[in-house]
Amino acid sequence: MTSAFSWVDLAALVVAVAALAVTVGIYLLGRRLSFRQQRERVRELEAKAWEVLGPIRTKGLNSRIIVMNVDRYKRGYDGSNDMTWRGYAFTGPEIIEIGHGDVEVITRGVESYLDEDGRRTLAQTSMPASTVIECGHIPWTWIEDIAPEGDEFDGSAIFFVRHRAPGRQPYDYITYREGKPVPFGPNNRDYYRPIPELGIRRPEFFRDWWRFMKSLRLEKKLNAELRQRNAS
Repeated sequence: MTSAFSWVDLAALVVAVAALAVTVGIYLLGRRLSFRQQRERVRELEAKAWEVLGPIRTKGLNSRIIVMNVDRYKRGYDGSNDMTWRGYAFTGPEIIEIGHGDVEVITRGVESYLDEDGRRTLAQTSMPASTVIECGHIPWTWIEDIAPEGDEFDGSAIFFVRHRAPGRQPYDYITYREGKPVPFGPNNRDYYRPIPELGIRRPEFFRDWWRFMKSLRLEKKLNAELRQRNAS
């Protein structure tokens, strides 16, 4: 009886191991296919992004793009850009670089300074330096689609992006660049070299959400004042 019971247990164990092996195999195959599909999707997005950046560099076209908030767009877009709980409908940065993991855009200019050791810093000191540009990095995984030709509201290329960073931001992190006095390329476009010493600014959950809520309250206040003036 003991021998028969052992054979039954062994058979059950073999069946369980075989089922587990099949499950793991299917899981690994699914992951491999999923990764391949993701890479194919990134390559498609890269091709569309180069349709935008290529002519900017070779023909001197305007580098402004539209970074569209997907959550706002799918609920209906009429060209307006009022701020809601889901953030702004779009922003209009300038595309500057296409990388392996993301698209880099110029968001704004910021003041820089020199510290006591002569190194560049963003902290205010008595020694001002040249203005630098702040560059946002949009991961490929946050980009749903790209429309190089724009739409009926704007001829600029549209990047449909999920704003997943705290405070409804489309940028995974921020870096800094500096314009060189000597232009480059066939259309003498400005060249912006990276400034590694200024580091990388990562999103901060509480800080960025606090800024977002502050901006949202201000927007609502201004809209209410505008409605009152229009009604009077």
